[in-house]
Amino acid sequence: MLATISKPRVLLPLLSLVVVVGGWELVGRSINPLLFAPPSVVAQQFAELLATGELQRAATITVQALFLGYALAVVAGIPFGIVMGAWERFGDILQPYLYAIFSTPRVVVVPLIIVWFGIGFEARLFLVFFWSAIAISVNTAQGVRHARPDLVEVARSYRANRVQMARHVLIPGAIPFVVAGLRIGAERAIVGVIIGEMFLQIVGLGGVIQKGSEELLPAKMLCAVVIIATLGTIIVTLLDTFEKRFQNWKGDAA
Repeated sequence: MLATISKPRVLLPLLSLVVVVGGWELVGRSINPLLFAPPSVVAQQFAELLATGELQRAATITVQALFLGYALAVVAGIPFGIVMGAWERFGDILQPYLYAIFSTPRVVVVPLIIVWFGIGFEARLFLVFFWSAIAISVNTAQGVRHARPDLVEVARSYRANRVQMARHVLIPGAIPFVVAGLRIGAERAIVGVIIGEMFLQIVGLGGVIQKGSEELLPAKMLCAVVIIATLGTIIVTLLDTFEKRFQNWKGDAA
């Protein structure tokens, strides 16, 4: 019975992949090659970029800025969000400004970032860190504020201190909000690093896209896009694993 149930779960994704790639190939071959490329041409371009080492160098540059900036955003954003959620007056003061910054397109602040940090690694790191940290902190604060009142009252009746309250009530209850913030932050991080590589310093996978555009090579651009999409998928998968890992902790706290 288990094999019968799991079989469609394996076959359906494979079938959808075949349909998508097949449709992409058909559409790609029917369009001007200067505008779009089928997966067969993308695979050939991918092999050429790997042979020259250009793709490995670009991916390394992107991954370094992406994961370092995102890691710093997680380390700073979650504690800051907990403070904002637990100390409501502090959160009420800051949240309107954070929402305003969060809704501001990153492209419009690129000139200001150039003035502050130049066009090098630090500027790209700031783009990744800043907007990711805001998303993570705002969602974490919302999660802390949505803690179950009955659990809070029980903890207070047992005279739990602030650390105990946070560890056993506020943080476990906020996990879904934190994970949602991490997902949004990951998306903001990926967009931020690509904007930095395309508009600040032409390097990394964003630089590959920019150069491919200048050279009228859509296959080259799509190679970078595929890697970026793969990075995003890996991050989301890790976050799903993180959420499942902490479900038991949340259940114990409840």
